Amino acid sequence: MVGFREQPGWRKALEDLQTARAILLLGATDTGKTTFLCWLANGLYAQGHRVAIVDADVGQSSLGPPTTIGLGVVAQPFESLQELTPVGLFFVGSTSPRSHLLPMLVGTKRMVDRAHTLGVDHVIVDTCGFIAAGGGQALRYYTITLVDPNVVVCLQRAHECEGILLAYRRSQRPQVLRLRASVACRRRGMEERRLYREQSWQRYFANPELITLSWDDLNLVDTPLWRGVPLEASSRLHFLRPGRPEILWMERREDELLLITRTRLAPNDVTDIERAEGRHVQTWIAGELHGTLLGLLDKAGETLGLGILQQIDFSRHHLDVLAACRQGKIAGIQWSRTRLGAAGELQRPLADPT
Repeated sequence: MVGFREQPGWRKALEDLQTARAILLLGATDTGKTTFLCWLANGLYAQGHRVAIVDADVGQSSLGPPTTIGLGVVAQPFESLQELTPVGLFFVGSTSPRSHLLPMLVGTKRMVDRAHTLGVDHVIVDTCGFIAAGGGQALRYYTITLVDPNVVVCLQRAHECEGILLAYRRSQRPQVLRLRASVACRRRGMEERRLYREQSWQRYFANPELITLSWDDLNLVDTPLWRGVPLEASSRLHFLRPGRPEILWMERREDELLLITRTRLAPNDVTDIERAEGRHVQTWIAGELHGTLLGLLDKAGETLGLGILQQIDFSRHHLDVLAACRQGKIAGIQWSRTRLGAAGELQRPLADPT
């Protein structure tokens, strides 16, 4: 096929996968999984098959922006997944699966299920290269359990995936198909991967719209705020002191208080409030929340697109969000700890309140 350097074993694999409705690709970083996926999807499409692709590599996403699991359908021959228009997204909220194993599992399963509803002949799932013992192997095992593929195609340089494949030595399903890692695949360094993510976000937010949302009208998922009992402005007056930063928001959570201030409270101010209230005090500066990457959700909780938090108006309960999708359908927001700068560069993640 034009644009692809076919590797040994690929042609036989295409023949073997003719009847596999669900195919999952497994392999370490830079073993050629995505290249093989594109070659395979084109090959199946050329034979008249209807093909859907689930891109579950949240760090180096090609089908949708980084931090998401994307779903696309092949409508014509293509050379890169970036040529496909996503028909579904799931916001994981991070470029690393290590601390987001549960969203990775749920998101992959959700996109595969949606793909099957489209009436395709094949769903091909591209996974990330996180296969290390412990978290990586557990993620792969439970992903395979949930997706229930007919065939797992393993691309490896030596035996790096065999610890995962031990679970299927005596199983009839999934069938395991082993291929050598592509000799044409070039290893990419951390800096190249970082640059790829930044460029992906720049493209995604190339023509954003600044929208204002009322948090009172939204479903709030994984939010770090508004989970306690808010103290109204009149109730916060006794916290005012000469020279003390303005408290923009305060809420009670069991045995603690969460404060949002315009500038940082001095340690002695925090101690005074803790003594007066008999509760542990946690604080954020309002500006620390700006730049947070948000998932924008519809009424069913499906990801419409992504947005970047620009500002919070605590008095009016408004959020200003730089969004890459239309405002009218947004019924919820999903928070993350990922923060982006104006040029799509990753900033320091949102830390816990101090």
